[in-house]
Amino acid sequence: MTATPIRTTSVSLFRERVDAVEERLRRLYIRHETGVPADEPPETDEEYDGYEAGEADQTYEADEADHADHPDGEDRRDRPRPSRDRPRTRPRWPDAGQLAELDAQGDRLARLVRRFDLTERETDLLLTCLLPELDPVCGTAFRFLSGRPSSRPTVSVALSTHGITVSEAVAAGLLRPGSPLLEAGLLVYEDPSEAFPDRLLQIPGRLVDFLVGRHGGPEAGGPSWLRILPAYPEAAHGADPEHTTALCDALGQDRDRTRYLRQGIRGEALPAAREALATHGLVPLLLDPEAFAAAAVGTPPSRLAEQTALEARLLGAAVLLPVPPPGTATPERTDMLRHIASHLDAAPLPLLLYGAQPWSAFEWDAPLPAETDLRSAVARHPRDQIGAAASATVERLHRSYALRARTPAMPEVRAAARLRAAAELGSLARRIEPAVGWQDLILPGAVRRRLDMLVARVRHREDVFREWGMRRGGGRGQGTAALFAGESGTGKTMGAEAVAHELGLDLYVISLPSIVSKYIGETEKNLERVFSAAEALQAVVLFDEADSMFAKRGEVKGSNDRHANMQSGYLLQRLEAFNGLAILTTNLRSNIDSAFTRRFDEVVHFESPGPDVRAQLWRGLLGDAAPADLPVDVLAQAYDLAGGSIRACVESAAFEAAAAGRPVNGEDLLAGIETEYTKLGRLFGRVG
Repeated sequence: MTATPIRTTSVSLFRERVDAVEERLRRLYIRHETGVPADEPPETDEEYDGYEAGEADQTYEADEADHADHPDGEDRRDRPRPSRDRPRTRPRWPDAGQLAELDAQGDRLARLVRRFDLTERETDLLLTCLLPELDPVCGTAFRFLSGRPSSRPTVSVALSTHGITVSEAVAAGLLRPGSPLLEAGLLVYEDPSEAFPDRLLQIPGRLVDFLVGRHGGPEAGGPSWLRILPAYPEAAHGADPEHTTALCDALGQDRDRTRYLRQGIRGEALPAAREALATHGLVPLLLDPEAFAAAAVGTPPSRLAEQTALEARLLGAAVLLPVPPPGTATPERTDMLRHIASHLDAAPLPLLLYGAQPWSAFEWDAPLPAETDLRSAVARHPRDQIGAAASATVERLHRSYALRARTPAMPEVRAAARLRAAAELGSLARRIEPAVGWQDLILPGAVRRRLDMLVARVRHREDVFREWGMRRGGGRGQGTAALFAGESGTGKTMGAEAVAHELGLDLYVISLPSIVSKYIGETEKNLERVFSAAEALQAVVLFDEADSMFAKRGEVKGSNDRHANMQSGYLLQRLEAFNGLAILTTNLRSNIDSAFTRRFDEVVHFESPGPDVRAQLWRGLLGDAAPADLPVDVLAQAYDLAGGSIRACVESAAFEAAAAGRPVNGEDLLAGIETEYTKLGRLFGRVG
């Protein structure tokens, strides 16, 4: 038998091998038509050189004539194919250097052989299964040879085409489950329940597209959930050059090691990965979780994972997989992503997971990646720390821009994070747009000075903690926590609203019924959502009547006591790590755990107002409607009422006068005071 030299310029390896495999199929077809026993070894190429066309050969050519009008517009009789007029020689299999040369010239088969490390026999068996996808005549031959209605070859027919017996294939592991062709997804069984020789072999449509020259991505027949990340106009925009270089070095040391890239609100992962992968000649292949979930409807996740791995290996790509923060994806979607991550981790390809949260080993059993923090020092600033829900929104925003080779402006990113955090917080808290300013607040001088200091703590924390270097240790955040203590109606809630107004921030009053849950651990999860969303919004969080949640820890006498103490312990830790402004109000300061009191930056006591302050409150609330027959100084001196009670008295008097169709008089005020005293359980005595 003579060997044909490799022709790396005029004829591609793909064309040579396809022609050779088709010629072997033609000879097998002729042998069966002429009655040669199926188990007889095939003749050598030289024995066929003097073969004269007989009835079987004419039948094969007649089949080609029947399929002349092929859907692709090509006359099959005009296509170059092996024939009895051409030398019947077996093409020589290229060595590693020749394969590299062919790959560099764009030969798809050479690239496939190199990327999947295929042998000559495996390659020829693969091309045998490709023949019916390229030529209907080959499908007719396979139907004849197998005696089945399918145009695809069975295992025994594919092996017989190359003179391999079933027993030899079993011994060598050819076309068996777990063999290279099936393990990599290059071939699949149509009917795996059949006996091994009778199983039909199918080549994936994506592989057909690849071999005929179509590129990757959904626009070229690739999986709809995979997108090739385009090059950025600016290299690694948004990524720290030092961290990008470190990622390049890590890929160079162990390219196929699974890695987790932690990013911040600036979305450093995709630009850094794009630059690092380009340095190593790898294609960045981004997995879209939403499209993947849509494709998974009715399709086993394992099948989608195999298609993903096949696409990545065909393109010489690394897969970029966004990891959703805990609690932001449905359990079904999380399970699917966990399954594909485990499958890709076991495949011989680079897998880069990325997300904004620290790697959650308990959420993702496998893989155990090498973690790389890509956040710059600026991105680690507390102002840029966002919660789980907001980080998921920010990731989708960065991903959509990356697919258009762009990066979003930071004001747009922060606005998206705030909107998502507001929606998250809105289900657990009541938003108040502050309308009360300092001018509306009548307080003793000592209380006002403490509120001014609280505002100063928030405004100047950057200067103190960063520029002056007075950093807090023990993992404490740079936020501010304050306790407003005092009797009901002394102005605690109004004081919190005035502080928020002065800082230009929204005020969120936490709804305790929506926070507290009877299920173990759910209360802590809800509190985490509140704190994370408040940090993203840079809003003021108000825990009204906080003694119900921040009460003293007691002796454990049962499971309820133990879980209550655990909840208090969580609040202690989370309050210390908080990077916003949290205000707690209570009527009973003695009920607050002393451990919480030590952690408050400001403790403001709202005392019941004295006569002078009460007089200011009466004048401020009545304004021009103050009656002449009952001076407010007399009311302030005679009746010991808090600011909230004075407001209630004025409102009652105003409605009384409005119902009578006249201005407010002294009797109306006294009637309102009597009503308030009755509510407070006090004895009322008239004056004047």
